[in-house]
Amino acid sequence: MLLPSALLFFMVRHVVSSSVVETATWTSAPNLRGTSDLLVSCILTLTICVWSALHLNVPTSDSTLRQRNLRRTKWIILGIFAPELVVSTAFAQYLTARWLRREILEDLKYRKAEGTNDKCPPEQQLQEWSIAQCYFAVMGGITIQAGDGFDGSPQFSLTPEGVRLLSFLGRLPEVSESQVRDKSKADGLAKSIVCLQAGWMILQVVARLIQQLPITLLEINTIGHVLCALVLYLLWWSKPLEVKDPALIFKEIGMDPYLSLMWMCSPISSSEEGITEIRCLEYIPQSRRRTTSAPTITVDEEDPPDSGGPLKPYETHFSIGSIAAKDPRKFIGPLGEFRVGSYERSPSPSPYDHHVSYTVKQKSIKTAPEHEIFFTLQERHHALQHGRRYCRRSLEDCKNRKPLSQSAIERWRLACTVVDELYDRCQERPSKMEYYFTTSTYGTFVGEPKYIDRHIPDFIGLSYVGQTGVHKDRLKSALSFAAAAYGALHIAAWNEYFPTRAEKVLWILSSVAIGSSGVFLWLYFLAKESIEALDVFTARFKRNTALKILGWIILGLFVLARVFLVVEAFASLRRVPKAVYQTPEWSDFLPHL
Repeated sequence: MLLPSALLFFMVRHVVSSSVVETATWTSAPNLRGTSDLLVSCILTLTICVWSALHLNVPTSDSTLRQRNLRRTKWIILGIFAPELVVSTAFAQYLTARWLRREILEDLKYRKAEGTNDKCPPEQQLQEWSIAQCYFAVMGGITIQAGDGFDGSPQFSLTPEGVRLLSFLGRLPEVSESQVRDKSKADGLAKSIVCLQAGWMILQVVARLIQQLPITLLEINTIGHVLCALVLYLLWWSKPLEVKDPALIFKEIGMDPYLSLMWMCSPISSSEEGITEIRCLEYIPQSRRRTTSAPTITVDEEDPPDSGGPLKPYETHFSIGSIAAKDPRKFIGPLGEFRVGSYERSPSPSPYDHHVSYTVKQKSIKTAPEHEIFFTLQERHHALQHGRRYCRRSLEDCKNRKPLSQSAIERWRLACTVVDELYDRCQERPSKMEYYFTTSTYGTFVGEPKYIDRHIPDFIGLSYVGQTGVHKDRLKSALSFAAAAYGALHIAAWNEYFPTRAEKVLWILSSVAIGSSGVFLWLYFLAKESIEALDVFTARFKRNTALKILGWIILGLFVLARVFLVVEAFASLRRVPKAVYQTPEWSDFLPHL
């Protein structure tokens, strides 16, 4: 990325002593390149690269032109002062789109080998999506029209996990690649032209280095953003640009049960405490429902009250991508301390294993009053049933005691009709079971990935991994590496001319702070992927108030360093070496007689 450029500066840059450099202030064209030419060239290149490289997600349906422009302006400012954050965002979307396409192709290969099921048309089950279609899904380009059980028939955006679920069930939305291309406002030719402009800027700087002509701090800063823009283009090359309206998948016959299941699993159905509608409902396989005569399957005999005896061990293996896996306590509640890994086996080498162990006192957990209605409604044929051993809403940290609405009850009935289909598909392909179901001492529960949302944000966080199989610290590693490269590029300018010594010292300190912290964090997050003790240290750091305050102070200084580098790049033009305004002799690079 930026590291090769920094090394290039170190290898070929001649040593300049500021005490013998002949300087100049404002210089006019046309005999030499003027100060205005330099400003226009850098600002134009910077603006074009940052503006055109941004491929933002589909805006909300009710957003105005002013709101969309304001959102883009915010990202441009972010791209100027923290370009590596934009790069890491693009990297996350690239990984997600590539994962989604791989999963869809795997489903297609499986159905071609094993045959399609009779749940939906074969042509729908045998769709093959391109990377552009997958990017379209990642950016929130697919919305679905809900039925009357969703508060006025709203529209929901399908997340990549939601699209993957429908593909797994053979109900992939019919969104053609031509439809996606038609919505995009740019093509390969337009992107190639911008890349050529960026390449021309790099070529000019390389030519000045070879001919030992000085380079301004503004040009160095611009080169950093140009290289970031090129990386963004590589990551976002297949992502549609400036899509204002998503593809609306109208309500189809038989889709409400699937949408109900996705709603109940997703955070969109959560209460204030983050408890989804499906959290307390155990999944009962058909084999158990057929062999049990009791009308209510999971009304177990209550555990004996706590007698002061030993704590009872419990274990839960969360589904991959589950929102509960990020914070196990949101699932198990305030029942006891938990640890990553199993009591019977050695601790897990990584929290991404999703397996946690915890201890629970042997006492009964009363059902929340609003959930008592399930024991009246549920019958033998219902696949999702509430038991008496576990009711997440009854625990003391849950303050929301609103009764279940009729819509919630109807969604439960609809979800019960399709969850068996999901379980059967997982039985056919056992490796996918951990993606869709959570297994616990309490029973088997449907997993809780984010299948639908009201809107897909541009920035989904640095810990987001979803079901992609990427470690939760991988994006942080990419961000840290980009920050290290950005700092290294500016460190390479330590021997350039500065108007004052104080500006030079501040430039070096700012660059070293950004570069060294990036290297440290990069190594730390790489190590954190395999060393569990570092996760324990991080958890303690988050709980320590003094360390948190120190962290915020360091972050503030880090932001000031970023702002200084950009401001100084412009401020330094007030006095620069005269040789800055000389242009390279291009004839030295071209064959001639």
